[in-house]
Amino acid sequence: MGLVAKYRERTAAMAPAPGAPPVPPGYATGTVFHEAVQPDGSVVHHRQEFDGGRLVDWHQDTEPGPWALIRRGDPLDPCPVDGATPDLVAATQVRLGETVVPLPILDDMDASGFTGVERVPDATLRLRYQVTSSPVGLQRADIRYQDSLRTGWLVEDWDEPEPESPAFDAPELFVSMSFRNYLRMRTGEITSLQAIEDGGMVDGRWTLMLLLHGLVQDPAYVSTYRNLPAFPDELGWWGEVAPWIGEYA
Repeated sequence: MGLVAKYRERTAAMAPAPGAPPVPPGYATGTVFHEAVQPDGSVVHHRQEFDGGRLVDWHQDTEPGPWALIRRGDPLDPCPVDGATPDLVAATQVRLGETVVPLPILDDMDASGFTGVERVPDATLRLRYQVTSSPVGLQRADIRYQDSLRTGWLVEDWDEPEPESPAFDAPELFVSMSFRNYLRMRTGEITSLQAIEDGGMVDGRWTLMLLLHGLVQDPAYVSTYRNLPAFPDELGWWGEVAPWIGEYA
């Protein structure tokens, strides 16, 4: 457990995030594979094994695992819990087998399939969207629906829309869900409503919520989500247990 001891020394002043549950989530059981990319380009392979949300072992490996969360920096760098910048999200990737893909929700923003939805006049709104406890902390996105056509991009924080931007004068809706539920929603394991029922949050008129729910049920939206990469379950919950590594290891 040498890595754990070093981690404790480095993060002695770091406590679990405010509002975190009194114990880590019990569903977090499995192995999370990591690749830490050093400034000289070399890679440190390591893996963390969890049981019921608690870290039970942490190994440095000589060979890559079947998949990996790719982060720039030292293996002992803690998981961020604050708002992630778009640059940080873009610099963090996931390797699935031999294929390296963007970290969600970045791949969602760039998905071209959302342009195939049928145009619906007046299906227009601004969505302040966030996912919590991702591998880079809190991710925020500014998503606009203009006559049902979707445009979205990552932001560090939300600004007031510019007059020339899509749906700049449309009503606004705020939706928050966990990174784990977001991944489960896009594969179809749970619905969009179930994703926000379990620890999520919605702020806005219920009519806007119904409009958004109708849009995400469109076959083009569903097909686009299903065609995005599927990720290991462990990636979904790692951001939830990472703040507890030094506490319970």
